[in-house]
Amino acid sequence: MKSQKSVFAKKITKTFLRSAKTMRRYIEKSKERALMDTPENPFADNEKNAIIKFKHWLLIENEFPYDAIATQNHLLFTRRVIPFKWEALSKEERKELESLKSGYLAEHYDAVWENLPKGQTVPGHFHLQVLTLKREDT
Repeated sequence: MKSQKSVFAKKITKTFLRSAKTMRRYIEKSKERALMDTPENPFADNEKNAIIKFKHWLLIENEFPYDAIATQNHLLFTRRVIPFKWEALSKEERKELESLKSGYLAEHYDAVWENLPKGQTVPGHFHLQVLTLKREDT
């Protein structure tokens, strides 16, 4: 079997986007993955686990959501496994993403969030966070 490069970043840092409970689970899972030194992509089952399948994109649950700031946090992955670089997207993938942003995503979420390289924990598979932000009346 051909060895693959890991899709994970080498170092995980704590942010305050996740609740303390979710962050603890996330750190533990990150440590497990580091110990296993697995090159496997944990998102390989995206097709099977998708909430919604689009032509070039899959919407999936975020196992470790940004629950400190959002009531809903899903992940929008490319169906193709490509690195997190905009230039890696095909013309068709970009076109569909723009359509999703102005249609389905705009109707169901508040924000499409892109982590820049310094904050990416899965740089080996292009994906975006889609969020419904927590709100309170003022």
